[in-house]
Order: sequence, then C-alpha cells, then structure tokens
Amino acid sequence: MRRFSYFALSIMLPLMVIYICSCVGTGGIADPGDPIFPAPDLEEGTVDPITRAITITKEGITVTVEHWSRRRLNRKYTSIDMRSPFYYLETWEQSFKAEVFHVTITNNTPRGVVVNFERSILEDEREYIYQPLREDYYRYKFVTKKMMDLRTKRGLEIVPQITLEGVLGESAVVPAGQTKEGFLPFTIPNPHAEKVWLTINLEKEPELATQSYEPVEFKFNFIQDPILLSKQPPMRR
Repeated sequence: MRRFSYFALSIMLPLMVIYICSCVGTGGIADPGDPIFPAPDLEEGTVDPITRAITITKEGITVTVEHWSRRRLNRKYTSIDMRSPFYYLETWEQSFKAEVFHVTITNNTPRGVVVNFERSILEDEREYIYQPLREDYYRYKFVTKKMMDLRTKRGLEIVPQITLEGVLGESAVVPAGQTKEGFLPFTIPNPHAEKVWLTINLEKEPELATQSYEPVEFKFNFIQDPILLSKQPPMRR
C-alpha cells in the first residue's frame, strides 16, 4: 500500500505543478511577479488572497477588479497562431503601451447599470490621469507599427469577446440581475509612481422617465512596484 501511495504521489506532483503554472498564466492564481497589486491599506473593499482581486459592494452592485500582468496576458493570448491584442514593445511610445485590468460587475438591483467609460479613469501619484483605451486603439496601434499580419488579425478578432466594452456593446449596460466581465486597458502609468488608483464609474438607470441617472463610484487602490516593473518579461512576438 505504501509503495502504491508513493507511485500515486509521483504521478500527481507533476500534474499539480503543471496546473499551478497554467493558473498563473490564465487566471485563478495571481502572478507573483505582477508589478501592480492591491494596496495594503485599502480605503474600501476586500482582497482575494489567491487571485489578489479587489471586490467592492455598494448599493446592490458588486465590482471585482484584478490586474493582469504581461506574463499572464502573454500565456493566455499569444501563440504561434495569434498575437495578443495587448501586445507592445518596450521601444514603443507610451500611448501604445497598456496596463490591463479584468473587471467583473454583478448587478443585483432591479435596474440596469450603465458603465460610464468616459469617467472611469486610472490615476497615479504623479497626478497623471488616464482614460480607458477604447475599441479603435487596438487596430490603430498595429496599423501604425506596421504589424497587421495574420497573427495580429486573429488577436483583433477576439477583442469584442474579451474586453468589457466589447462584451457590453454600445449600450454599455449591465442588465438587472446579471453579471458581465471583461478586460479594461489603460495607458501605462508613470513608471516612477508607486501608487495608482482605478475608478470605475457606474450609473443606475432611472426608475421613471422624469428621473435622472444615479452615479455610483468604485475606487480601487493599487501599488506599483518599480523593481518588479523593470523585471517584467518582454511581450512574445
């Protein structure tokens, strides 16, 4: 029996290692080398110790935000057949580089909730403010850099399926009782800033035509580690 246990363990351990490594790349377990992570002194919300996602609930709405490192994006969306839509080179201009957050919104209210992308921002302690990179950003980036090959085109095809803007569509509404999720990219913050804040601005649809939309703001506090930032692996071509 003991010999059988050792044999079973010898099989299971490699499988467990493979599973954990795959989780680091595809979601589930946070990348330990991620340079952007939850601040230890959150103003509000709770942190999942495994994924390092921050969750805030207010007024019947729950928003969970998780930063995805370049390593995770590489492993998830870059292959021999496809180039990640979030791909960039270090030599490119700042406006072409992105930090990517995964946002999940659960609407437990009886009204629709609208995501106000224009008022959802990323800030850093150097007082720079960044707005979300919208749908036209991806194609413009690759056309400008003359990288519109077949792999890039395949990556662009999945943008409507994986970004929050694409999932919600033109209405930008999370219907009552539903959950919607997707990536929300921003221009990279100042590399010397050690504190960054992500604000998700939502609006509850009015109950009556004579009423106005009700804004609900969610603010997420993150730390940016300059040392880990400098050690980020380059994007796979």
